[in-house]
Amino acid sequence: MDGELDEPAWQNAKRLTGFHGYQPDDGRPAEERTEILLWYSPDALHVGIIAHDRDPGSVRATLADRDRIDQEDRVTLFLDTFLDRRRSFFFAVNALGVQQDGVRSEGAGNPGGGPGGWSGMDLNPDYAWTSSGRRTASGWQAEIRIPFTSLRYPSGDSQQWGINFTRNVQRTGHEDSWTDAVKGSNSFLAQFAILHGLHGLKRGVVVEAQPFITSSVAGARDAITDRFDRGSAETNVGANLRLGFASVSLDATINPDFSQVESDAGLVTANERFSLFVDEKRPFFLEGIELFGAPNRLVYTRRIVDPIGGAKVTGKLGKWGIAYLSALDEVEPGADDALFNILRLRRDVGTGSTAGFVATDRRDDRWSNSVLAVDGRFTFGGMYYIEGQLGASLTDFRPGPPSPTLKGSIFSLDFDRTGRHWGFHYKINQTNDRFVASSGFVPRVGVTEASATNRLTWLGGPASRVTKVNFMGGPSRLFDTRRFGHESAIEGNENLNVSTLFRGGWEISVNGKREFVHFDPWAYNGWSTDAGAGEPAAPFIPAAGLSNLWSGSIRFTTPVFQIVNGSLNLSTGQVALYNETAEGREKRVTLSSAIRPTSQIRIDASTVFSRLTRARDGSEFARTVIPRIRVEYQPTRAIFFRTVAEYRAERSSALRDPRTELPIVVGDVVRSGRERNGLRLEWLASYQPTPGTVAFLGYAVGLTEPDPLAFDRLRSQGDGIFVKLAYQFRR
Repeated sequence: MDGELDEPAWQNAKRLTGFHGYQPDDGRPAEERTEILLWYSPDALHVGIIAHDRDPGSVRATLADRDRIDQEDRVTLFLDTFLDRRRSFFFAVNALGVQQDGVRSEGAGNPGGGPGGWSGMDLNPDYAWTSSGRRTASGWQAEIRIPFTSLRYPSGDSQQWGINFTRNVQRTGHEDSWTDAVKGSNSFLAQFAILHGLHGLKRGVVVEAQPFITSSVAGARDAITDRFDRGSAETNVGANLRLGFASVSLDATINPDFSQVESDAGLVTANERFSLFVDEKRPFFLEGIELFGAPNRLVYTRRIVDPIGGAKVTGKLGKWGIAYLSALDEVEPGADDALFNILRLRRDVGTGSTAGFVATDRRDDRWSNSVLAVDGRFTFGGMYYIEGQLGASLTDFRPGPPSPTLKGSIFSLDFDRTGRHWGFHYKINQTNDRFVASSGFVPRVGVTEASATNRLTWLGGPASRVTKVNFMGGPSRLFDTRRFGHESAIEGNENLNVSTLFRGGWEISVNGKREFVHFDPWAYNGWSTDAGAGEPAAPFIPAAGLSNLWSGSIRFTTPVFQIVNGSLNLSTGQVALYNETAEGREKRVTLSSAIRPTSQIRIDASTVFSRLTRARDGSEFARTVIPRIRVEYQPTRAIFFRTVAEYRAERSSALRDPRTELPIVVGDVVRSGRERNGLRLEWLASYQPTPGTVAFLGYAVGLTEPDPLAFDRLRSQGDGIFVKLAYQFRR
């Protein structure tokens, strides 16, 4: 495979031409000409790509790590192998043959990442296929070979699959589609063409075994003696096993390695009241993860923290999507392990509609939690859908005296219109205060949320300097479920965003928002103020609430140039300081850039600065600075080196009662100010010739210093070195 497309088989291949514009505007012939050559052998699908470009020297392509070609010129093949118009495999390549693959789902939700109800591209799965690409005098071309063993599809000798191709041209910022897909539709997959004439495909049963060994040595500084001690090496041996049938996969793991080779990017947590979502990145959970997707994130696999073993069944039988996961999670020394069981069923109904069921159960010797829910999605009129969910939870606590079972409930209803110029999304979501989803991610319960978002879009002409203007906004209200329908909202906002996209990819987005909040006195139960030695503590009396909190932001985004692209976000406004029930001011700056000095080097840099002050006197409440840089060097597609450096400087002041300025005591502890300045460094060398076969060598160290960003008295607080070797046998 060399990307030449000069073998005899290509001369007889089916030739696809006539691409159409899709983004930023649809319904027009594509500006750049693209040709697709398509043929199949008994064991694989073969695709040739000829991407013409009027400015061949402008083609963006680097020798990137797998899946990291979003900012490069690429062509993507979509295969809806079950022809259900709800889920498709996708395979993309850039001009150097670097691969990107995964699954695109619609109307399923995504337990691994992305917003609730997410419909889009999941890059987590990695499939075994080959590709090659090269630049040409007229643009670039590539060839792809996808073995049928890497796909799931219905049993039977004759196959009909949905198929489409898209092409991204970074110089213009355009995305083209082979089928004349329109944006004013509730489904992109429903606009695919149908691939006929597939007969006699040879697949059989795929057997995969991946034995692996990991070894790590960790060091830490003792908080009492201040000595830095390094422990002995910890070595683990395990294996992943998989049987892949045409439409169903069986996966098992023994003593799994669920580690990550890169830490999560730092988030600003000052003034946050609830948990922040972090994407799933661990390999075992990612196979078929899209089939676990359900509204309201009732499935969140990162709740399984330290598994001992696990088994999984995922696939599709007829109109039924099936996903089942069982895992034993090590909780803590001396306690029984937690057993997780998660089941997700989804049935296709009609054209684009679905009905689903989800059941989760987590139990150990201390407590148990079960959730049952049904959901449905009804599409109609080409651009509308209604989606709903109804569920309940049961939670039991076992040790000690008998305690009542907590019975919780969850309900949601969405109504959406995806029109070309006008769209809306209306939503109501309700949980009572006893709802618990220990296998999911529901950070706030006991509230009813209602929102109405509307969108108006203006599209410019082919020669217009402004290609699109988007107006989006509406009200949102949050109610106490116990008093819903009887009392007014406890929180809410009105929001308006105006984004303008210019020809070539420049974009400016402006956002304005008004908020209000009522403070719940029960949340501050047991809080008091400290009047000093010998003086009795007085109860902390929270303010009733705040209204007319105005804020705004502006975001600038550059096109993807040959070497660099970036964005800048500036925001300022009035905010609620929840731990003091007082008004504050926040200023936040977020700057990010991506630099590609050569085809083998990539640099991603970002900085977040946030400062909260008290409105009453201008004093600082909290400040966070997080600069981060990631440098990658990829001499070949299989060999990869990466360095990540992230500094986190956090400072917060002592909490003060806004009425008396006395220190606030939570429980028996005075909430004094704190400061932490830390630097985390990570190095990784990897060799990944094929998916599943890897060699990792990495080192990470965490350092702290007394003064922010001084870099003169950094001291190591902990470090670790790790090695991982894995080989995937496949037949």
